[in-house]
Amino acid sequence: MKQDQFQEIFCSSFTDGPEWRKWFFDAVAVDDDQIYIAADNRGKAASALLMQPYSFLFHGYEMPTGYISCVATLPENRSQGLASRLLLDALHAAYEKGYAMCELIPAEDHLYYFYSSENFATVFYTDRERYTSLHSFHPGRGALVEPSYELFHALEVEQGCGILHSESDYANILADMALDGGDIVLAATDDDGASAMLFAVNDGPDAVKVKCLIGMSKYAVRTVLCELRRRVGDKAITVLRPPLSGDKAFLHPFGMGRIVDAAKILGILAAAHPDLHITIRLRDEQLPHNTGVYVVKDGVCQHTPWREGKFDLDIAPDTLAAILFSSHDTGEIFDLPARRPYMALMLD
Repeated sequence: MKQDQFQEIFCSSFTDGPEWRKWFFDAVAVDDDQIYIAADNRGKAASALLMQPYSFLFHGYEMPTGYISCVATLPENRSQGLASRLLLDALHAAYEKGYAMCELIPAEDHLYYFYSSENFATVFYTDRERYTSLHSFHPGRGALVEPSYELFHALEVEQGCGILHSESDYANILADMALDGGDIVLAATDDDGASAMLFAVNDGPDAVKVKCLIGMSKYAVRTVLCELRRRVGDKAITVLRPPLSGDKAFLHPFGMGRIVDAAKILGILAAAHPDLHITIRLRDEQLPHNTGVYVVKDGVCQHTPWREGKFDLDIAPDTLAAILFSSHDTGEIFDLPARRPYMALMLD
């Protein structure tokens, strides 16, 4: 019943083809506990979303998070606040499930403003590189190897901060790319054993989009890009890569995050940085359990009720997320360890 309602609302808003929809509802959106529905004033299911569990690597710890996607409302029920109410219900449910954060990728640019009103912050970015048909890539000092989930997982962990995919997620990524058409997955390892992986799909008749290029080795990266050029000929290539973290970062907004359990996130931060000493007052009108004062000291975080006084930071949850998931230099301004997170290959 719940899945049928979700499917009806989804199909009213998204234009994916029947083959993709069949796969999605047969293989991905199958758990009623991950589907959230809001009814209109007549009791009819009118707005829906999907929230799936993921792990998020944060300062060496894997914390549970919820990835929100497929937010949709029936055309006749839009502009009634149903999506906002539904999103708030999902955030409360995320807290009950033990999630520390929720993430999402806005389907259109104007939706960044909508989600920011729910205290989501734009914290996920990509570097976007564009290459014309005339561009050739210099061969790297590396060799192509067989792509695998184990290699992909190791590269995500090596990235240091962000969403981690499970083996079943990886299988869904490959199936999703195959339905997009022109799917190419390449991996390479350089002479020192460092690796890179590339995931590419067609982006129109004369272009290819690399949805993810991950790897610390410039030689392995050159190897997979050179092989991609060989396979796609003179097509234009767009490459999405993890963002740089310093002053010379080239940032393109990609996704948003919402702190669901501030005590859990700051507790991880405290444990990872036992020398950190900071007092934060947080006000969260939508998730009142987050409101209060957080004292981070000696490797632990103490959460106490709201009080007056002087604090190192007096902020809202979106500002806290924007600081924690920013460049190292920005974090230093606020005396907080900061790191840009990475999220790729989500079913958005």
